[in-house]
Amino acid sequence: MPIIFHPNRVIRVNQLNSTNSYALQLLKDNNPSGGTVIMALNQTEGRGQQANTWESKGGKNLTISLILRPDFILAQDQFQISMLISLGVSDYLRTHTKNISIKWPNDIYVGANKIAGILIEQAIMGDRVSHSVCGIGLNINQDKFISNAPNPISLNNITNEIYDLEEELTKLLASIENRYLQVKNGKSQQLEKDYLKSLYWMNEERTFLDEDGEFTGKIIGISEFGQLQIEDEDKHIKTFNFKEVSFIR
Repeated sequence: MPIIFHPNRVIRVNQLNSTNSYALQLLKDNNPSGGTVIMALNQTEGRGQQANTWESKGGKNLTISLILRPDFILAQDQFQISMLISLGVSDYLRTHTKNISIKWPNDIYVGANKIAGILIEQAIMGDRVSHSVCGIGLNINQDKFISNAPNPISLNNITNEIYDLEEELTKLLASIENRYLQVKNGKSQQLEKDYLKSLYWMNEERTFLDEDGEFTGKIIGISEFGQLQIEDEDKHIKTFNFKEVSFIR
């Protein structure tokens, strides 16, 4: 049973446009403690990276936002939050299925299909992360997807089982808490190793697209600030921020 993200600290709302938007407003109005979780049974306008949307049928999936107070993380190390959340989700999924990977920076894949999306919004105070809102959309029981998203999948699609969302939430929170405590206890180097080990297309020769066009290269790691590093055919290392590179094939 998780302690920081205890199920008793979950705020359940029947319908929200976005759990992240709700959490950010809560931070302004009520100053909630770290470990508060917002859960929406139905999320009508789930947000992804840079105005992308997240499809989720009401009552079928986990659509949550975690409020963190990770003031032990330096501003320059804030990508650790992205790593710990994506690894926590991956750890949870590995208890149900195989072939889990993290598509940089924090989409969660089963094989070539996307099962979870993560949106992290945080504030810096001085040289520390003062708070972080971590939105997670995780496909659990949805059996059909109607949006134009290219490759969605759910646990139900994979296992043909129906899951109790409250039970799965508790398991998910426990997995994320383990990774959170890993960083808090000074084991961030192991966190990064585990992240790189889980990275989608890591060390594979693939085709990517940047502002100069398509190129062949292989992902070799991330920078100290969480930027993606790809080595091209000429052995030059290209470094990318979010949305500056696309994965082609």
